[in-house]
Amino acid sequence: MNYPKHVAIVPDGNRTRAKANDKTVAEAYMISYEKAVELIIHTFTHTDIKVFTLRGLSTENAQKRPKEEFDFLMTMYKIVEEDLDEFLKEHKVNFKVIGDLNWITDDFRNYLVAKQKRNTYDTDRHFVFAINYGGRDEIVRGIRKLAQEKKDLTIVTEEDITKSLDLGNVPPIELVIRTKWDQAQRTSGFMSWWIGYAELYFTAKKCPEFDIPEYEEALKWFDHIADLRNYGK
Repeated sequence: MNYPKHVAIVPDGNRTRAKANDKTVAEAYMISYEKAVELIIHTFTHTDIKVFTLRGLSTENAQKRPKEEFDFLMTMYKIVEEDLDEFLKEHKVNFKVIGDLNWITDDFRNYLVAKQKRNTYDTDRHFVFAINYGGRDEIVRGIRKLAQEKKDLTIVTEEDITKSLDLGNVPPIELVIRTKWDQAQRTSGFMSWWIGYAELYFTAKKCPEFDIPEYEEALKWFDHIADLRNYGK
């Protein structure tokens, strides 16, 4: 089977699913991120995928959430990350956090930074967690970083920009999966620099419904079109 080297998931539909099933938004989020843990474990135990990127809150969502909900999400994300600690260690999967960490709680930021240092291995496998992340925001922050490092921006190369961004030196994204396609067939600025040649898979499943069988369907779809990925040749 032709697996993508790098899969990124944009989970959406928690509120929609909660309303339809008479559940609280908090309950829907917890179900979603329990499923996310299952997907991550499945990725690194049953596929040849090297990088799995999961989007948490986007920069836009982080600013719009009520404080009570924002604080709940920070706590929930930490629980999810803690659940993965032993797995990442056992399977030597590098952990990488991307996004503007200045806008999350101090406790969670310190935890993520420590986790990234702790889960660093000499392997090509990475779990990337995007929190308070926006594609445009990443590019703006990268350009500001370059402006501080280089006196002459007229000689900046594409490689320079790539190195200045959050994701760094990992394989480019080849497959983006987004849930709730019936209401959102778009990338919403996610990983703007990194998905120029990615395949986009939209599923009608809402985030709490997206499970391993549906994930496998997305991977089979990618396998089916893999030989057609000739980039115009």
